Amino acid sequence: MNLEKLKNLASGWLPSLKSIRALEAVARLGSFQKAAEELGVSPAAVHQLVRGLEDVLGQQLVVRDGRRLAITDAAEAGLSELHMAFRNLAAGMRKIREYDGRRQLRISVDPSFAHAWLVGRLSRFQDRHPDVDILLDSTTRFADLVHGHADVALRYTAEIGGDLRAVRIFEDETIAVCSPALINDRQVPLDLGVLAEVPLLHFDWTQSAQIQVNWQRWSELVGGEKPAIKGGARFNDYHAVVQAAIAGQGMALVGRPLVSQALAMGILVEPFGRGYQNGYGYYAVTAPGDGVKEDDDIAAFVSWVAEESAQDLSHQPDP
Repeated sequence: MNLEKLKNLASGWLPSLKSIRALEAVARLGSFQKAAEELGVSPAAVHQLVRGLEDVLGQQLVVRDGRRLAITDAAEAGLSELHMAFRNLAAGMRKIREYDGRRQLRISVDPSFAHAWLVGRLSRFQDRHPDVDILLDSTTRFADLVHGHADVALRYTAEIGGDLRAVRIFEDETIAVCSPALINDRQVPLDLGVLAEVPLLHFDWTQSAQIQVNWQRWSELVGGEKPAIKGGARFNDYHAVVQAAIAGQGMALVGRPLVSQALAMGILVEPFGRGYQNGYGYYAVTAPGDGVKEDDDIAAFVSWVAEESAQDLSHQPDP
């Protein structure tokens, strides 16, 4: 590599964006032909771009392994950043293309929290901020806030690592709930022995099985008892198990924050008046601060979520 190329690389200079894009496409698709189809050029052009990039960098990036292409360790070292960079470029161009003068907040939220708590309240935020559009990304994947894949993430976790900013909006508590009709309006709290008499609903949370408690474990944690536990309907959808409990199909173990409205309305009751806290909670998470004033819309949304949660806590019924 000549002296001029070394100076360019040391100063942060970048090679042709076309050649970088060609390498990223070849690495992702594993083929010059497929990369050419995606980029709208010939395979020979893609090959030339990659070879030119190798010459500029002084590193071999792509080799042939029989009929297949292989990416070298040198190329592999930077591929994750390249993939992310092109996703960010695409997201940026999409925002420019779709810009209509309105402000938009992208909220990444766990599906169970979205269904059970957030969606029914969003109109109150919109009433306060009619010029802000909310885009809900309902997913179990934690969004990359640092690179702008979401403005706010509402997540269930024990702690927030790194430099991310977080506001704890709920301390989770696992409680038993059911329809008032299921216990024939008997006065609560009931004895845990009732668990042997009523149908039970079971929620299988495959995402975080290590922090989930079943009926047997919950009864031991809250009362030290080991009543006979029946089988019953099993669900892997949180919203479905809550709706089954409301419909009187059985008792369910749920997080208190996600049924606060149903409890306040009286369509669900706590038959035992006991709960178990596992150290987890719900957080509103935003990108780390960098000395720049936080976006007013992001701050307004986080403040509104915290206000809504505080109102829930103040209106919790006595067991």
